[in-house]
Amino acid sequence: MRRVGLLGGTFDPPHVGHLVVAECARVELGLDEVRLLVAGDPWMKSTVSAPEARVALVETAVAGEAGLVADDREVRRGGPTYTADTLEVLRAEEPDVEWHFLVGVDAAIGLPSWERGEDALRLARFVIVTRPGHGIEEVPEQLRTLPCLEVPEIAVSSTELRRRYRHGGPTRFQVPPAVDDRVRELGLYGTR
Repeated sequence: MRRVGLLGGTFDPPHVGHLVVAECARVELGLDEVRLLVAGDPWMKSTVSAPEARVALVETAVAGEAGLVADDREVRRGGPTYTADTLEVLRAEEPDVEWHFLVGVDAAIGLPSWERGEDALRLARFVIVTRPGHGIEEVPEQLRTLPCLEVPEIAVSSTELRRRYRHGGPTRFQVPPAVDDRVRELGLYGTR
């Protein structure tokens, strides 16, 4: 049975922190691949860039990286993005896969309020990923039995990166060089 990890996000833009989480999960959990699942219309978060631009950035970020794959299914589906819906489709399309859904501590804190969160928890093995500024003790007690993946603390945020791009600040080494080039090529976040 293949083991596949799912790292969902808006990836607006994707940065080295995302890639470190994906690679740590791939290696430490013994996954065959990790798919970076680009949220189309996330119901709990707003985005700045069009979904197609974010997909292009994720494809650029993982190009040539063994075991890391961009997945645009939520963008193609359209409408609000719910994890349980995506997991149902994946399980139907690929029933021979053991799915591992990677969720940051910050997102796990709110998991009880997710649309169909209980269904999502039944459809995949959830793995809580450490995040700078958040401790596992913040996660609701009933979820603390989920496995926890400790990753290197890399305090890079998409929000801060958008601000840096907008104001001409340094972004080098916070995103892969090809992503930095693509952001500028697409004129995202106020770049010229």
